[in-house]
Amino acid sequence: MRRTTMKAADYRPHPLLRNGHLQTMMVGLHCGIRPSYNAQMIDVELVDGECLQVHEEKGGPVADKAAVVILVHGLGGDHASPYLQRIAHRLRQYGQRVWRLDLRGHGAGLTKACLPAHAGASSDLAAVYCKAAVTYTRAPIRLVGFSLSGNILLKFLGELAAGKYDCLPMQRLEHALAVAPPVNLHACANNMDRVSRSLYSHYYLRALDRQVQQRRRMWSRWEAIPTQPRPKSIRQFDARYTAPLSGFKSVDDYYTLASATDWLSSIVTPTMVLLDQHDPIVTIDSFDHLAWNSTSTQIEVSRFGGHMGYFTRDPEGGISRWIEDYVVHRMRMQAS
Repeated sequence: MRRTTMKAADYRPHPLLRNGHLQTMMVGLHCGIRPSYNAQMIDVELVDGECLQVHEEKGGPVADKAAVVILVHGLGGDHASPYLQRIAHRLRQYGQRVWRLDLRGHGAGLTKACLPAHAGASSDLAAVYCKAAVTYTRAPIRLVGFSLSGNILLKFLGELAAGKYDCLPMQRLEHALAVAPPVNLHACANNMDRVSRSLYSHYYLRALDRQVQQRRRMWSRWEAIPTQPRPKSIRQFDARYTAPLSGFKSVDDYYTLASATDWLSSIVTPTMVLLDQHDPIVTIDSFDHLAWNSTSTQIEVSRFGGHMGYFTRDPEGGISRWIEDYVVHRMRMQAS
């Protein structure tokens, strides 16, 4: 039986949530049902001596050539983000291997990395890709990055095609999907500085502040950084913590070097990028005048999905998240 391709145009927002802001705010209000944790933890050693934590879904036997799908969470999330848990569980039920990655210092990796996660950490993703390729020598690999990790993913793809990671088996990389990637970090930071985005800035800053407090209790490098005055914007937070701890000269240097913008035209891996016309955080106009490789990269734009929201009405009249169906569908389509 031939499968029908699922597209962004198919998305229908919940009738009470036909607004990008409402959709975005619902992400923090509606967790939904989470499957039980059933995974094996894998350490991924990095060249700087730190370590990333991967969670491989357990389940029944899978074919030797079953794909490895690597899922990477967004800013403020981790392997336990509800949408990531549900997507991973469903893909494993469909016979695919699934790895959920905790970015540096997130989730189960809190004690294993002093340095912060950042939007340009493509070499970290390269290490995870290498680990998957070595662990499963016959399996194709598929990558999915959400929000901040979408930028990491696209930057990695461009660098890989440009020969930065000669040791990696590029032919094993079958497909990639980036959801709401902030490929222009300058534009995204400017957008978040707007008064109309203060609610979102406050939400993220609270989550980031909790991470700072945790890391100050563990790492002297964090404890040595003054906490006052508290950052009042994402840009100020990145200037205080992310940029200097990650080796960038300044926050502007970080935004320039970490953005995937200059790497988009180099991508040769079949790649899907999902954007939303009404995303209040990664705005659609931040993608104007970008040089994509149209032979490898397909852009889809939905409406009223907000930033990582995509709440819709399920067949029983309840609320579900279309984005989860979309990701599962796209990863399964590659096996057709």
